[in-house]
Amino acid sequence: EILRTMAGMGAVEIVRPGYDVEYDYVNPQSLTHTLETKSIQGLYLAGQICGTTGYEEAAAQGIVAGANAAKSSLSSSSS
Repeated sequence: EILRTMAGMGAVEIVRPGYDVEYDYVNPQSLTHTLETKSIQGLYLAGQICGTTGYEEAAAQGIVAGANAAKSSLSSSSS
């Protein structure tokens, strides 16, 4: 009913409701190929914060970021 109060939409009818979700994300250019942030060493990101919308892609990014974080942690602790 609120839509009908807008100019030119007096006879509008909702056929099927929908939704739109927008998320904030980190600019992909601020990440290295390992998914580590360029500005904060040791911070790895994956999933929605990288702009990913698919479950499979987010999961794959999590595996990549996690493996790289573990590798970084192991190599820094052996120094």
